[in-house]
Amino acid sequence: MVEKHQADGITTITLRPNRSASWQETRLAVIIICSTTMIIGLFWAFIGAWMVLPFSGLEAALVAWLFYRVCQSTYQRQVITCSDEALLVQFGSRFPRRSWQLDRKRARVSLGEPRHALEGPTVVIADATHSIELGSFLNKDDKQLAVQALRGTGMPVRQRGMEGSAAL
Repeated sequence: MVEKHQADGITTITLRPNRSASWQETRLAVIIICSTTMIIGLFWAFIGAWMVLPFSGLEAALVAWLFYRVCQSTYQRQVITCSDEALLVQFGSRFPRRSWQLDRKRARVSLGEPRHALEGPTVVIADATHSIELGSFLNKDDKQLAVQALRGTGMPVRQRGMEGSAAL
């Protein structure tokens, strides 16, 4: 998901992964799956196959942990703030965990070849001291929207071909 806001000569572009389920919906799915697994494990333990119970508990814990990790990764975001003098790139979930200040006059966007036919190009923003990949979690269409938003700020965008040649 790509959002672009402009105010007072400052453009803010926010990149977020698409999220098909909220934390509450994910929690409900985890409860249903884990409850079913535990009921089946308790049933088998009740009829004498008690060795099934630890494995069903392990499975329920693993499913809950994996659902939690996947859901938390959908809350990450990248925020690019463009002013006339500088670019501020921030990564994080609830608050910026990492941030970089880039020189606006030397900054450029480079598009690399997609790794797969269904993926979009690799989007890298760089200046003389930093090189940062943007939107690695975005789908192909959203990457194109992000590139258009960056072009809209006046950033030069270069595309790298298979041989490494640059095309504007």
